[in-house]
Amino acid sequence: MRIAAAIALLIPVGLSAQDDPPSLTRDALVRLVLDHHPVARQAALRPELGAATVRSARGGFDPVVQAELEEKTFDEKDYFRLIDVGLKVPTWYGIEVLAGYQDNSGDLLDPMLATPNDGLMKAGVSITLGQGLLMDQRRAALRRAQAFQDAALAEQEQMLNAVLYAALSDHIDWVAAHQALRIAQEAVQLARQRNDFVRGSWRGGDRPAIDTLEAFLQLQDREMRLAQAELNVRNTALRLSNHLWDQSLRPLELDPSTRPVERDLESPLGAPSTDSLVARAERTHPLLLQARARIDQLEVDRRLRAEMIRPQLDLKYMVLGDARRLNGENGSWVDGGDQQWGAGFRMPLLLRRERGELSLAKLRVTEAEMGLERDRTVIANRVAERANETGTLRQQTDLGALTVRNSGALLEGENRRFEVGESSLFLVNAREVALLEARIKQVDLEARLRKSWFATDLEAGVLWRTLTGQTP
Repeated sequence: MRIAAAIALLIPVGLSAQDDPPSLTRDALVRLVLDHHPVARQAALRPELGAATVRSARGGFDPVVQAELEEKTFDEKDYFRLIDVGLKVPTWYGIEVLAGYQDNSGDLLDPMLATPNDGLMKAGVSITLGQGLLMDQRRAALRRAQAFQDAALAEQEQMLNAVLYAALSDHIDWVAAHQALRIAQEAVQLARQRNDFVRGSWRGGDRPAIDTLEAFLQLQDREMRLAQAELNVRNTALRLSNHLWDQSLRPLELDPSTRPVERDLESPLGAPSTDSLVARAERTHPLLLQARARIDQLEVDRRLRAEMIRPQLDLKYMVLGDARRLNGENGSWVDGGDQQWGAGFRMPLLLRRERGELSLAKLRVTEAEMGLERDRTVIANRVAERANETGTLRQQTDLGALTVRNSGALLEGENRRFEVGESSLFLVNAREVALLEARIKQVDLEARLRKSWFATDLEAGVLWRTLTGQTP
């Protein structure tokens, strides 16, 4: 499927698809990649995955309603009939609120299970004062899920950074290939005009025949360069097409008539601020955010293992009441003397397994923190390296622009000398070749500089944020 129709919707106001060929700007490419690229769509699933994980972990705090019915009849005797309905509401602080209703009856009912004729109401709490007071499995699962959610958001940003850099790099190659093609076309046109001029001068007796051969060889050389430039345009267009998809996830093919915008090859003036990029990377780099989320998860495990060192001390208190008093006619259903309580204690004597698991958890946290410091240093050095490269390329690009101007002035002077017979065709061609090579090299420098800016943002982990205007 051609991309011309898709690009027509993205042409800036003021350009007409009828008067000018369609163009693919950098901004349009970024929108296409973020909206339709398969990797971008996969990245969009990461926040949903994190939210679903947190929602699942919060289920550990959902109120639970339970009901049990058990009845036994044998040899024409009603042994027992047990009904137990209850509600349990877990809370964040390890306290469970309990409420329930029991109605037990039967000829051979255990006296401990006996209830009033209208049933027994109960309400109370279950409290953990030892192991599980500060951290338990439910709270640990939620904390881990929240850390995973942060890691999923960072992973999404990392995926977007990578896919955008690949697309922008190929887009720069495509823009540069078109500029090199335009220079090659101008070179062929100049060589053809000079060849015609020299042949005419030879026919008029003003030039030797050897000059016509030299002019023709120069034309052939530039036609070969033009063929290579046309091949580069086609190949870079194919590579760029790898990043173009429609909303139905069908690959798009870049239409041969589509043209780039030359200003997309321009780079910001100066060089990026290394210190500000490093500081921003330390705050928002996706890899560092994922590492911190991993440390948070390991820290939750450490706290949970530390809880296992404590003895288990559980308390349960229930207020009991006759269900027939619920209507209030016979007084309150709650009687201060009707209650049920219990306590439980358990503690291993040596705690070897618990202490071993706590030591392992601490070691994992320490190992992850050391890895975070290593990653922070590597990222800072990479950012500095890219910033240095960008600064050097800026200097080379400025020098290249000066070289192009000077080569143009030198060619212009050589042409004037050639017109008055003070120079040779060989020198004119040499000056012209030097100018063309300087222009081609300048295009390559500008492309490398533009890529270096993108690479610097990529190493700092802010490429997606920079392109979309997201604040850190």
